[in-house]
Amino acid sequence: MVLGLFVVSIALPDNLKSAGFVTPGSQSDRSSTQLDKSFGYDPEPGMVVLARSATPYTTTEPRRALAAVAAQIRRDPSVGFVQTPFGHDGAAVLVSKDKRGALVLVHFKQVGEDASGPAIDRIRSSLRAPPGLKLQVGGYDVGFLDDNRVVREDLLRIQLIALPLLALIQILIFRGLAAALLPVVIGGLSVLGTFAGVRLLSHVVSISIYSLNLATVLGLGLAVDYALFLVSRYREEARTHGAGPDALRATMSTAGRAVIFSGATVAAACCALLLFPQQFLYSMGIGGLLTSLLAAASALIVIPPLLERLGERVQPRQLRHPTRAAPPPAPQSGWWFRFAGFVMRHAVPVALVSAVVVVAAGLPARNVNWTFLDYHALPSGLTSRTVANEIQADFVPFLEYPISLAIAPRFAAHGGALSALAARVATLPGAGYVANPQRAPDGTGLLQLIPRAPPLSGESQALIRELRQIGAPILVGGRVAEFVDLSANIRAVAPLALVLVALATLLLLFLMTGSFVLPIKALLMNSLTLFAVFGLLVAIFQDRVLGIASLISFDGPSALETTTAVVIVAVTLGLATDYTVLLLSRIKEAHDDGEPDELAIALGLERSGRVITNAALLLAMVLVVAASARVFVVKELVIGLALGVLIDASIVRACLVPALMRILGKANWWAPRRVRRAHARLAARLSESRT
Repeated sequence: MVLGLFVVSIALPDNLKSAGFVTPGSQSDRSSTQLDKSFGYDPEPGMVVLARSATPYTTTEPRRALAAVAAQIRRDPSVGFVQTPFGHDGAAVLVSKDKRGALVLVHFKQVGEDASGPAIDRIRSSLRAPPGLKLQVGGYDVGFLDDNRVVREDLLRIQLIALPLLALIQILIFRGLAAALLPVVIGGLSVLGTFAGVRLLSHVVSISIYSLNLATVLGLGLAVDYALFLVSRYREEARTHGAGPDALRATMSTAGRAVIFSGATVAAACCALLLFPQQFLYSMGIGGLLTSLLAAASALIVIPPLLERLGERVQPRQLRHPTRAAPPPAPQSGWWFRFAGFVMRHAVPVALVSAVVVVAAGLPARNVNWTFLDYHALPSGLTSRTVANEIQADFVPFLEYPISLAIAPRFAAHGGALSALAARVATLPGAGYVANPQRAPDGTGLLQLIPRAPPLSGESQALIRELRQIGAPILVGGRVAEFVDLSANIRAVAPLALVLVALATLLLLFLMTGSFVLPIKALLMNSLTLFAVFGLLVAIFQDRVLGIASLISFDGPSALETTTAVVIVAVTLGLATDYTVLLLSRIKEAHDDGEPDELAIALGLERSGRVITNAALLLAMVLVVAASARVFVVKELVIGLALGVLIDASIVRACLVPALMRILGKANWWAPRRVRRAHARLAARLSESRT
């Protein structure tokens, strides 16, 4: 089976797409589609060739050499239009300030950075620089193609580092090789299974390659959670029942049930991403959904027979032989039990201090700046990043980010109307360079302008809104318009996604605990965790506090990427609920056994605290390894998730939760009488079916 999964998934990255941030059906999407249909090529240049000359372009020789470069590019069948600074379609802005640099803009026949990939590879491999010119190839589509390659390389490196490191640390935690390898086996199966599932789905729907990064770290992280929980519980039961079927049945009826609820809550959170129409977001949802379900299924299907086969070997060496085995520790003597007692003796001050710390960490989030993928997403050293930097420095700024206006034929048919529109657009506060209007064979007009301010700034976004209020029959597109439409769509869909995640969390936690109060408290705790995460992300990536960004080799924009933030919200909510399930399941067991509330809380924390802490640290370790990725979107994603699991497992789960449960007392388990009875009947039926 493993070999089959490997074979199916081996070529997966080649089947996936590199981006997916366009909002289908938006005005920017319709504008791009209309212009491509009318003109026969993408209105946005997908490739830019920077040609440096030893002599100024005011002379004849470098102009002839540049014309030869353009002729080479035009021969490719996928190229629809090539623009240089000279000739009939020339634009003077394509010459650098020192007159020794010139740009060749290449428009491909098909819209989309993935559609142009094969043509870019052909052109880059065959392009030859004439004498006197030095050529560098960049551009938006080229950058995404390079991004795709970097993501594949980073993914392989992360797997090669994370898996052995995970196994080594597991050996130290479990104090035995056999038990330590179980999470690695489960993690490998869930990741391979997800890759195979994504490859099959990629034949039906376009999926972004970025989903593989999430699948890798989430699969390994959840495998650690579930394997730790099951193996630790089996060891605990084996000390009472002896290693064998009785211990295994007790483990699966308790810890196995918690794994089911945990996998379901993470899957439900990832399902929220499927509501978004952007390829990047729903791809993350597909990857997270498959990974969470496969991690839980692999743990529940694979670990029990392995535990049964390993028998005593799953125990630490010093506990394998009953004659030499040390007596199990008293349930009220562990460090976590004593810590829980301290927290509950000082419940109010601990709750206040913990809440203040978490809220203070989140305060920088009030000043967050949002961004979209642009050339800053590319790692330093890539030619596409170098070309983008040189264009910003030596040419008209933001030349690669034109705003394109698709003008209806009935309006564009009047030359005077087109000229008047161009003149009106040029007077708008955010408008910079305005190109001459063009007319397609079907009568559709095209007017392009360069924003005066940075493309994703408030001024440029305001320019998009002003253009859309002109009143003429136009569709406004381009990269800036795509960001405006993306932001608007996320604001429209996010409330529904959050409501669905909240309802799923409330339902699943109620089914597990039978309480109305504990699920609501869990949602509040998860919200606090999220607030702290975004505050710390703003401090690290936007404000560059303490030089942490330099420490992790981050040289991207001083902002948070919009779509990445959506993924962080969904997955962090899922992981936080995962830890909630692991903790509450042990507290509920003690409570159902008739223990007083305070003792039940302390026993639950004692029995799950070490497992949750180790799981969080191991997941954070995997995420920190993944932070070595060179694409800034991946860095922000994995650092955000690492912060989420560490904050949730330490401050929230270890301090805030037991303190608040102590304050609430018996109210923790409140539910309407009829609902409580129905839950008890359902629990009894499930128990009978398991028996």
